[in-house]
Amino acid sequence: MSLMASPESRTALLALLDWYVESGVDLALDETPHDRYADSARANVAPLPEAPGSPAPLTSTQPSAEERPRRVAAPIVAPDEAILAAEEAAAGARDLDDLAARLAEFPHAPFRDMAQHFLFGAGASDARLIAFDAAPGATEEATGEAFSGLSAKLLDNMLAAIGLDRASASLAYVSPWRPPGDRALTPHEAAIFAPFARRRVELARPDVLLLFGEAPARVMLMTNEPVGKLRGKTFEARCGAHVARAFVFSSLEAMLKSAALKPAAWRDLRRAAEAMQGRC
Repeated sequence: MSLMASPESRTALLALLDWYVESGVDLALDETPHDRYADSARANVAPLPEAPGSPAPLTSTQPSAEERPRRVAAPIVAPDEAILAAEEAAAGARDLDDLAARLAEFPHAPFRDMAQHFLFGAGASDARLIAFDAAPGATEEATGEAFSGLSAKLLDNMLAAIGLDRASASLAYVSPWRPPGDRALTPHEAAIFAPFARRRVELARPDVLLLFGEAPARVMLMTNEPVGKLRGKTFEARCGAHVARAFVFSSLEAMLKSAALKPAAWRDLRRAAEAMQGRC
């Protein structure tokens, strides 16, 4: 009797799959398991030199999937070390392109080796308004296009209501990679991404920030207060040498699920538009 023919085995396998889903596993990276700790250790060992006179290996102009180098998992570091490394990397960015490149290659970034796409943002890079969402979702992961899902359409409608669009506003993520299972960022994960997000604001120098959900509010306002206590107020977000006016909203996903959150969001949106007009 095969493994799948056994009712007990089938039940156990289905239970295991359910556990994977609940744990946020939504992508199989390989068919075989890997010891990432051993990979990290080997990454720090220099390869042995080839013997003199050894023929050069034959290479094709387009290597096969088996020949392409795989990204080796970064050595595991303490949480505080990862945050300090992020601060150092972000501080050295000269402009937004440099910042994006540094973030894309930052070895200690959560989800970096799990998501399929690095999505830095969308819209105008030099806009007076930046809208921050926490991270890409399933649609963005599938299409490889930043801000392309249902929540992005809601954001587009909100911007249109105050006379803006993607040609006149900037759309950004705290995490440019999709978290497994679309779960919320943990405080530690948000803290690693925070230096890059804050440096982005310092380099872009917007007048107004729209912060959708807990992670953007935590990062930009450096607070642990829940979103419910932050809505309806105007804040000064100090990012390096730049200060922007910030407004906190419920997450776009929450507003899609509950229309009751939209009236308060509309009031705050109007106040954000008035703040932009006051700085003309």
